[in-house]
Amino acid sequence: MRIPDMLMNLEFVGRAEGDRRTYYVFKGRTRYLVVSGHNRGGFNLNTVAVETPDVILRRFAGERITTKMLAQSSRRPDLFRQGFDRLNSMYVMVALGKAKKLKQREGKAMVFRVAAH
Repeated sequence: MRIPDMLMNLEFVGRAEGDRRTYYVFKGRTRYLVVSGHNRGGFNLNTVAVETPDVILRRFAGERITTKMLAQSSRRPDLFRQGFDRLNSMYVMVALGKAKKLKQREGKAMVFRVAAH
């Protein structure tokens, strides 16, 4: 992944509210960038593959899901290996308006409702 290519011509697509932070989502050619500030004055930057929202929509449209369910049932382990990959994918979905973070919890896990097609 070439960093200059990843940061070129970014388009702001929206934001998502997490439990403690606001996440700002930008779209590049091949990746979404999920950016949040942290308490030391800097920021955190994570990436999500551009095809991820379509993968989530095809598999989970209209359903309530957690990041654990995303890992177990997505059929794309390459996109959802680690917990933060799954969580950032859901923040992208929220920023795009294709999912909503619910107040409901499943244990400690956040629950999201994926929009119907």
